[in-house]
Amino acid sequence: MPSPSCLLRSPTRIASTRKPAIALAVFGAFLSTTCGGCLSNEYVIPGAELSRLTQLPPEQRGQRVHVVQRIGERRSEAIDTSQPPPPPAYDQGEGPPPEGYVEEGPGPQVGVGVVIAPVPPPHLIPPPPLAPPLPPGVPAPGFHGHHRPRVAPGSALGRAAPAPRRPPATGGGGKLPGGKAKGGSGKDDLVVFLAVVAVLATVGMVATEGARYDGDIAMYAWQPVHLRSGSGREREVPLAELTPVDAAATTEAVVMDDEGWGIMRLGRRPLDRRGFAFKMDVGGFHSSSSALDGDGMGLGLQFGYFPHHRVGLLGAWSFAGGSDSAGESFTRNNLALEAQAFPLSAWRLHLGGFVHAGTQWADDAAGGARNGLALGGGLMLEIALTTRLALVLRADHTSAKVRPEGGWQAGQLYTAGVAIY
Repeated sequence: MPSPSCLLRSPTRIASTRKPAIALAVFGAFLSTTCGGCLSNEYVIPGAELSRLTQLPPEQRGQRVHVVQRIGERRSEAIDTSQPPPPPAYDQGEGPPPEGYVEEGPGPQVGVGVVIAPVPPPHLIPPPPLAPPLPPGVPAPGFHGHHRPRVAPGSALGRAAPAPRRPPATGGGGKLPGGKAKGGSGKDDLVVFLAVVAVLATVGMVATEGARYDGDIAMYAWQPVHLRSGSGREREVPLAELTPVDAAATTEAVVMDDEGWGIMRLGRRPLDRRGFAFKMDVGGFHSSSSALDGDGMGLGLQFGYFPHHRVGLLGAWSFAGGSDSAGESFTRNNLALEAQAFPLSAWRLHLGGFVHAGTQWADDAAGGARNGLALGGGLMLEIALTTRLALVLRADHTSAKVRPEGGWQAGQLYTAGVAIY
């Protein structure tokens, strides 16, 4: 039976310890891509907006239209709207001709001719001249025969290259110089995995959901609108010809920035929190209590729903880790339910507060691993960037019943991040 040291250095053991990390990395990359996407060439007109447009005179309908850009694939570049649209092709029924319109007669015409020359039959085409014969012993160009060069015995070409030596392997549970154990526990790997996935997912959503256009546009009155009914039937109707009956029977109306004469963006709507929300922030952790005197790094995630622009309910996860005054490492892991409110707003600045209640898992040299009730709250400042994206500054004070001898222990987490609505 092999010794334990041999088991630690076994290549099979090394592969088995790396499999979870590889699986976590692959799953994290997959999850981050599913959270992101591309901004498409399609813009959806909400149902209420479509009904409003049908009540306006046809020539005024394209002056200001509220749309929301769709997440998907872009088929082509948007049409440049810096130039005024050309007059419609009236002979194709794209609207009534303007008053005083006169149909012009045909102008000068230019013809293009193609000359087709007869080709002789294949048997009448003379063959190409043959190349002169080569002297005896001279190989033909491009010849690759089975001739092998003669190699002198004992030469460098005659000896096989030595196989590369495999460096000695160390197992996943081995030790680094100095006696410190290499690698972390499964719990630490899970925390790192969640943090990496959160960062990748946030980057993907900022580039898509946070950046997509939600606001007003101007477009030509005869721009085609793609209407879809409840039965799935699709048809195109010019904006100027939409009727209230069309609006009532339509479940989705879409205009595209790469067809017709394009669309011109007039400006985004202000920050709107209504609906699902995702937030991520990173920063520093500090604790100065008698049970824990230390500093470290922290990360926070919140995901939930805002039924109103100013009030929302979210699930929250925060993690902090660092070293205390004695140089010993510690971790704090919180899961909580959090309520947020933003009563004050000025321009792009939104000041609010939050409270949360949940459970904290603590691990440090003084008391080992333990958990207990955690209560906290703090202040937030959001700086709106788009209708769905804002920067967040957050100050959190949390007290948890995790002192080694019993009782409450406090800590502060100061972070900055993004909010995506």
